[in-house]
Amino acid sequence: MTQLDDTPVLTRLDPDHRTVVQEWIDGMNRALAGADRTGVRALLSADPWWRDIYALSWDLVAVHGADDIVDALANALEDTGFGALRLDESWPVSFNGAYIEAIYHFETRVSTGRGVVRLVQEDDGAWRSWVVSTSLEALRDFPEPVVSIADAATDEHNSPSVPGARRSLDEVRAERREYRDADPSVLVVGAGHSGLFLAARLGQLGVSTLLVDRYARAGDNWRLRYNGLLLHDTKWATQFPYLPYPSTWPLFTPKEKLADWMESYVTLMDLDLWTSTNVHSATYDEAHGHWTVELDHGGERRTLHPQHLVFATGRETIAHQPVVEGMEEFTGTVAHSSTHLGGEALRGKKVVVVGAGASAHDIAQDAYEHEADSITMVQRSPVLVFSQRHGLKNLFGNYYGEDGPETSTADLLASANPLALSTGLAPIVTRRIAELDTEMLAGLEAAGFRTTLGPGDAGQAYLTTRGGGAVYIDKGNCALIINGEIRIQPGEIERFTANGVVYRDGTEEAADVVVFCTGFRNMREVARPIVGDEVTDALATVWNVDDRGELRTTLRHSGHQKLWFMANGLRLARFFSQHVALLIKAMNEGLIDPSINVEKKKQEQAG
Repeated sequence: MTQLDDTPVLTRLDPDHRTVVQEWIDGMNRALAGADRTGVRALLSADPWWRDIYALSWDLVAVHGADDIVDALANALEDTGFGALRLDESWPVSFNGAYIEAIYHFETRVSTGRGVVRLVQEDDGAWRSWVVSTSLEALRDFPEPVVSIADAATDEHNSPSVPGARRSLDEVRAERREYRDADPSVLVVGAGHSGLFLAARLGQLGVSTLLVDRYARAGDNWRLRYNGLLLHDTKWATQFPYLPYPSTWPLFTPKEKLADWMESYVTLMDLDLWTSTNVHSATYDEAHGHWTVELDHGGERRTLHPQHLVFATGRETIAHQPVVEGMEEFTGTVAHSSTHLGGEALRGKKVVVVGAGASAHDIAQDAYEHEADSITMVQRSPVLVFSQRHGLKNLFGNYYGEDGPETSTADLLASANPLALSTGLAPIVTRRIAELDTEMLAGLEAAGFRTTLGPGDAGQAYLTTRGGGAVYIDKGNCALIINGEIRIQPGEIERFTANGVVYRDGTEEAADVVVFCTGFRNMREVARPIVGDEVTDALATVWNVDDRGELRTTLRHSGHQKLWFMANGLRLARFFSQHVALLIKAMNEGLIDPSINVEKKKQEQAG
């Protein structure tokens, strides 16, 4: 069998490969219709994977191995009526020298969806599925609205006169957003991108949703961060649902531009947002199936009773800042990266940056650009570093670029592989990128900066999901380190002096500004002061992976019937916000029992 890797599709194919895919689809339809376990097994390769993205299990589940897949499909067939597979004609069947790839549609009793199938040719010449995904995209009886020209003849809101004075749209919106006479179905705490994406998806499904945020303006969670911050992913990977960027949008979005786009998104998507709002407490009433939430909104105490409570405050919310001996005697400035602004305040200063991940690099580079007197980065652990030039193209270039598919199709293709499989294949791409970046990596090592490719060379796929280390996509700071503009100090700060720091190796250094880029506590702890210890302790920890290798808790079931966590980068938050919105809608309409949230997480509570 041809060696497999994680190379995206490169070559569009001749009609014979389309026939191969159609034969596989026809065979799967026959096997499902006849509940034929042997027939299903015959369509699977020697080492098959199936990733169900909320379609057959109402969860994110990876299944590996033919026997387990056959069992899972047998259960899904009985529970959901999965079937009616058909080839998606809008996206060509493709081949990359290792596998044929195609997108297909499917149906269940209550939903529709799309999936990806990747077929490999085995030793007997037959093409069988190596990877299959099933992704929930819509609920049959509750589709998202679509505006049609035919609405001009049927829409009662277009032409009838209104008795009395017609209210303006702003007046209607203002009254609705007050929630004086009704409660929102969903209360989302945090109006960052994850919260906005979920609220937009729920709004299209007709689910009343209120966003609340402690900041004064939408987008302030980005707008008020450190100087020089840009997104590390390209504009194609960071599009917003329903509202793509214009073609002139910069390749890497500056924080100010992203913040302004978020603020505009609230208006254009007609989202309900309370700014300058703090949530004090939330208690769940199991008998009535709703929360009682106490808030302070602009100085007014309010009580709301949403059915669902969502924490979308971001993975990086509660700063982890070490307490170091002598810190109180230091006459300079100490800050965590989450509160450090940088810019002109660094001019002429001696700056020490504790950490070596993305934020540390950005802050050190900002200090250099504002002519700090000296800059030191304190590195405790090695870091995965790769260039934008080679890394982004090899990781995402064929899905997210000017010649890639439209966003929902790109997301479907990029999310088809189970996370465990992607992690297993990652060393191929990680080593390829490192080889292309050989000169830069060698220069960093020579300057005293330690690099890594991650455990087993699994790179970004491992480090970003398991919290096992830092990743930096170079935006110019590597050259500053290599050229000696930024000094690397190994180890940690042992203690502060009045005018500087002393490192564990005994080295002493003068400092005016010390910035700790030392990460954040587990996002689950955001809920504790609001819902209490008993509820929080029953929740699964947020992030890391479950026993099947999928990302845990965030964008999934939390361990509580109607409590959710939304936290991820823009690309994954965009994709999975659709699924979480559909889960909430399905619960509200009685299609699934909310207790599924508890059952799905029982095995993870010890994590």
